[in-house]
Amino acid sequence: MRIMFVGDVYMKKGREAFDRFFTEAKKLHRPHLVIVNGENIAEGNGLTTSIYKDFMKKGVHGFTMGNHAFSKRYEKSALDEPNVCRPANYGKDVRGNEAIELRLNDETLLLVNLLGRIFMGDPVDNPFTTIDRILEENEADHVLVDFHAEATSEKYAMANYLDGRVDALIGTHTHVPTADETVFPKGLLYISDVGMTGVKHSIIGGNIEQGIRKFVTGVPERVYPENEGLLQFNAVLLDFEQKTIERINYQE
Repeated sequence: MRIMFVGDVYMKKGREAFDRFFTEAKKLHRPHLVIVNGENIAEGNGLTTSIYKDFMKKGVHGFTMGNHAFSKRYEKSALDEPNVCRPANYGKDVRGNEAIELRLNDETLLLVNLLGRIFMGDPVDNPFTTIDRILEENEADHVLVDFHAEATSEKYAMANYLDGRVDALIGTHTHVPTADETVFPKGLLYISDVGMTGVKHSIIGGNIEQGIRKFVTGVPERVYPENEGLLQFNAVLLDFEQKTIERINYQE
């Protein structure tokens, strides 16, 4: 089973970047399943049903989310769609899927999304004990975890914790692709962050002038996207049979 995992698609320009490079990437790498992190895909805050349906038509099989999963609280939210999973370590009875199962012929993939706690701010449940529960409650041929977290130490701790128990742990959230793709001793495929799909010369997708101003003044502002500049597409290709992980990086 080969899976292409596409890093955080950031707003409208991220969707443009996906359209610009996805067909080429899919043709070259020939994945069986395509997963997209979509927590920033709709105006930077969540995933809408219309975008969900559009991307599914383009060949995406599943979506993971993150700390903006619940930003679309009312109409147009896609959290109830069958191929979307939100972070599983929110509280009991929260809307959305803790995990989803995708099928490829006679094989099953369990897709899980977790939210980190270090530097993240949300009072979520322990991601380590949450994944223990999910693995106990579900059976699948393969398991892929998107760990949406800030701290590299927390991501590496989770990777060591799950080595030999799941097939892959993909880090998201920081929007900057890391060069540490590796195979852990018991076979887990890992990267600290797959990176962002959107405008390359930006501040993790946001407007450059605004981002600098926030750091200089310390005054918080609503983040606006960078709408000019070259586009980039960041993903990884996971091969569960060959036990390989390969970065996919396109840019104009």
